[in-house]
Amino acid sequence: MTGERTFIRENTNRVLIKEFLIKKIEGAGFGGMNIQRTPMGTRINILVERPGMVIGKGGRKIKELTDAIRDNFKVDNPQIEIEEAGARSSLNAQIMAEKLAEALERGWHFRRAGHSTVRRIIDSGAKGCQVIIAGKLTGARHRTEKFTEGHVKYCGETARQVMNTGYAVAKLKAGILGVKVRIMKPDAKLPDEIKIHVSEADKTKEKTKKEEKAVEKKATSLKKLTEIQGIGPSIVKKFEKAGVKSLEEIFEMDVDDIASIEGIGGKTAENILKSLKKLLEEVA
Repeated sequence: MTGERTFIRENTNRVLIKEFLIKKIEGAGFGGMNIQRTPMGTRINILVERPGMVIGKGGRKIKELTDAIRDNFKVDNPQIEIEEAGARSSLNAQIMAEKLAEALERGWHFRRAGHSTVRRIIDSGAKGCQVIIAGKLTGARHRTEKFTEGHVKYCGETARQVMNTGYAVAKLKAGILGVKVRIMKPDAKLPDEIKIHVSEADKTKEKTKKEEKAVEKKATSLKKLTEIQGIGPSIVKKFEKAGVKSLEEIFEMDVDDIASIEGIGGKTAENILKSLKKLLEEVA
């Protein structure tokens, strides 16, 4: 039981530190944090959009932040590291939720702000996103507006793994608006996405089959010869006996070559060649 209480106490402490940081560095674009225990102390990695606002002039603000975390949360030798979000900020749900809340506080209409946020997230390469704004949006009654685009998972272990969620609050004269942003990142892998690995030997076999099919498709059966007036099945058999397999082979022959086949005369050869071009064009 002691071990369980330790885990609960540590995780509760993490949540409280996160809430403290969100309030303390408001406006800097808080994007999340990661706490690691090391032999030298506790390393706290904070992802922000504007690092300068957290560090302060000569590192004054970050020193105050370190002292506050050590005194208020009894963290052993905290070492704060600031990481800039950079181009990834548009795919960070917490940063985008705070940006949306700031836009609403500046007077943006909630629909314009919601659609703009969704468009920015999708243009950054996200597989899907959902923006939820709740509160007194247009009248005295509370209501909720949702802006969704792309693929979004709502529940289950899949949602926990592939969805990044951020919360923020916009303080307006009419009251407080709650903002929630959910993002499915570009590298998110869903359980139903299957990739089949094909070996080089299988690729070669598949390529050979395709080539054979292409040749078969190109070769026109000799039976089409019977469509020429005066040419019957007996002529087709004579060509087959001579080793001719398709109309294309006959087309490459001249009158003398065809007439040299046993049982086919000169007039028949001329008739075949005369009608063969038209017959091949109809097949194509």
